Amino acid sequence: MNALANDEVGKYLNDHFVSSFQKVATFRIANGQKQGGNVASYFCTPDNRVLHVIAGPVDAATLLREARWVEEAYKLGLLEGKSDTARFKEFFRQAHAERLRKEYGLDISTPNAWGHRRGLGNQGRVHLLMAAHSMNKIETLYATIFEGILGEKISTKPVEIATPFPWLNNNRGKGG
Repeated sequence: MNALANDEVGKYLNDHFVSSFQKVATFRIANGQKQGGNVASYFCTPDNRVLHVIAGPVDAATLLREARWVEEAYKLGLLEGKSDTARFKEFFRQAHAERLRKEYGLDISTPNAWGHRRGLGNQGRVHLLMAAHSMNKIETLYATIFEGILGEKISTKPVEIATPFPWLNNNRGKGG
């Protein structure tokens, strides 16, 4: 599911967004293949307020659809005069609540809505979180996304490169 290798996705993201990455968990590389770890894609304002998240790896069509949704919602919010943070926050809260209702049949205004979160997939859980915490700063949300939705532990450990014979690395250059 290497969506970023897709030319159309790459062009769209380059044309409309500034991209960066941050490693927040560990994984290992064995035989040239990544093992473990996960990914989350965040769409943020210039001051690091999260507009939308894609939790987990997705195919090119899904990444492109979600990127287009957040860009169009952002432009619509500006067009409707929601330029101050409080009004923009409410606009995006409602946008996520609407997607949750349309795509997952969950209306957050009902008394039991929050109890149904376990039945939602990653994206449904993202919309539920964003409907409650729209436009919070990324530093207040990334741990909830990574640990609570993706089920990964945050770690600052470096990437581990596994070799079939670890003892070979210990004897290099020692004549043995």
